[in-house]
Amino acid sequence: MSEKTYEMLWDCQYCGTRKNLGKTHRHCPNCGAPQDPRARYFPPDSEKIAVEDHHFVGADLLCPACNTANSRNANHCGGCGGPLDGARTVAQRADRVVPEGQAFQGESSKDARAEFAARQGAVAGLPPTPAPQPPHPKGAAAKGCAIFGILGFVLMLIIVGGGVCAYNKCAARPAAVEVTGHSWMREVAVEKYGAVEESAWCDEMPAGAEEISRAKEKRSTKKVQDGEDCKVRKVDQGDGTYKEKKECTPKFREEPVMADKCRYRVRKWKVDRSVKATGTSLDDKPRWPDVDLARSGTCDGCERKGATKEKYTVRFVDTASRKEHTCDYSDESRWSTFKMGSRWTAGVGALTGDIDCDSLKPAP
Repeated sequence: MSEKTYEMLWDCQYCGTRKNLGKTHRHCPNCGAPQDPRARYFPPDSEKIAVEDHHFVGADLLCPACNTANSRNANHCGGCGGPLDGARTVAQRADRVVPEGQAFQGESSKDARAEFAARQGAVAGLPPTPAPQPPHPKGAAAKGCAIFGILGFVLMLIIVGGGVCAYNKCAARPAAVEVTGHSWMREVAVEKYGAVEESAWCDEMPAGAEEISRAKEKRSTKKVQDGEDCKVRKVDQGDGTYKEKKECTPKFREEPVMADKCRYRVRKWKVDRSVKATGTSLDDKPRWPDVDLARSGTCDGCERKGATKEKYTVRFVDTASRKEHTCDYSDESRWSTFKMGSRWTAGVGALTGDIDCDSLKPAP
């Protein structure tokens, strides 16, 4: 869209005549009062008046004697005839940006004066009054409200969840507990070497893998340009007219990126089973289970020891409420400090009613 020039409008503050033309009517056609350039406003799209054969000569100059707005190419004021040497340029309105396809609803002299008053307040150090903005599309407003609503709900859950956790610990009551039992478990994984079927992107198959089948699947997405989002900017020219400029930015959509996914067979070590050893008291000293391997080496069906894990559990009873509690540890030395029948103090959560295992201390 090429740039087009239109006349701004102004309302006479003396007789109240509305919608005078910003360039054509330098004085009110009803009472003859001079135009106040600070009162020029952008008309609604339905009332735009194009400037025919407009010759741009720059922003208007304010007569230093009578404050009348004059064209840039004038040497003397059309209002009082005084020289325009040293005349200053009129203040211009801020741009108005409207999404393409949305009709601009127009303004008034009141809007224009409010904008200039806000600028003067900012210069004087006062809080500025925001200039009027065109209404947002209902869809965008609804979308914005929905997004803020979701974010607010998530934030509330985080705050409430954090508050519950904090309250559970901070409001914990002290309790006396007694050790009533112990148990332990040690486990060793046994891995077997052999053929295993797996899947992966075909270009990421491990070395030595034997392909079984392949099929196209979505691997990622890419952005593809899908038209443009356009807005129309209304720019005050400072001489009673304004130009409209179309500004566009590309918009994109996501498209799937397909790739080959392969099913393959590969020989590797894989957990096949596990062997456990357990005990139910401090006297039953923890030990690792005996592991019988079918065959050693690297052959189909050969076995080896894999990862290990261990867990040590202490059982307690609240001496007042008789409620039972358990604490699990991964350290045998810590577990063995809880002698059978010994008494401890611990914090009990205000909400959960469970003991805080990290808070356990020997009873005085």
